[in-house]
Amino acid sequence: MKIFLGQLKFDINRIFIRNFSFLFFSLLMPAGFYLLFTKVMITGTGTEVQKFQLTYMGSMIIYSGIISAIFGIASLLKTDRDKGFLCFLQLTPHKTKYYYFSIYMLIILLNLVASIVLQMIAVVFNGVKINFTQVLQCMLIVVIGQLPMVLLGTCLSYLKKQETLNVVSNVIVFPLAIVSGLWWPLSVMPTWLQKIGQVMPTFFANDLLSEVLLGEKLKLTNFIGMIIWIVLGLIGVAVVLRFYRKQELSS
Repeated sequence: MKIFLGQLKFDINRIFIRNFSFLFFSLLMPAGFYLLFTKVMITGTGTEVQKFQLTYMGSMIIYSGIISAIFGIASLLKTDRDKGFLCFLQLTPHKTKYYYFSIYMLIILLNLVASIVLQMIAVVFNGVKINFTQVLQCMLIVVIGQLPMVLLGTCLSYLKKQETLNVVSNVIVFPLAIVSGLWWPLSVMPTWLQKIGQVMPTFFANDLLSEVLLGEKLKLTNFIGMIIWIVLGLIGVAVVLRFYRKQELSS
C-alpha cells in the first residue's frame, strides 16, 4: 500500500499539479462550453431550455472524459514508455501494476470531478434541480462510460511517433464528440451519420446520462452497448500488446 500511495502521489504531481494545460482542456474547457451554450447561445421555451441545460451538462461530462482519456492517457503512457520509465518499473519487484492502476484511477477520478463541477455549475448558474440519487447514478455511468475511452487511449499509446499520436487523437476526439451528439443533436445530421453515431460508446453513455437527468426510464440497450465496447476495448488492448511484444522480440 505504501508503494502504491507513493506512485499515486508522484502521478498526481505530474498529471495535475505540474500540468495545468491538461486540467484546463479536460475540466475547465467543457465547463466553459457549457456556460457558453446554456447562457448565451440558446433559444426556445422555458421547458426546452431546462431540458437542454440538463442534457448538455451530460454531454460536456462525456466530452471531458474523452479528452482526459484520449489526450491524457495515450500521451502519458507513450511518453513514459519512450523515456524508459516503464522499462525501469519492470525491473522493480512490483513491476508496472501500481503504475497502471494509479494512472487509470486518476483519469477516472478526474472525470468524476468534472461531473461534480459541471453539476454544481448547472445548479448555481442555471438553477437546474438534481437530487442526490441522480448524482450517484451519474457518477456510476461516468465510470462505466469512461472505460472504453481509457482502453482506446491505451491502444493509441503504442503508436510509434508522438506526432502521429497527436494527429490521430485530434482526428478521433472531435469527430467522435460531434457524431455522438455531444455538440449538436443527432437529429440535425444525415441519416447515415446518425446510424454511425448511435453505436458509439460515447452515445450510449451520453444517452444514459440524459435519461438519468431527465428522470426517464433507463434503456437496457445503452448498458449492453457500453459492455460490448468495453469487451472490444479489452480485445483491442490484448491484440496491440501482443503485436508490440512481437516487434520487441524481433528487433
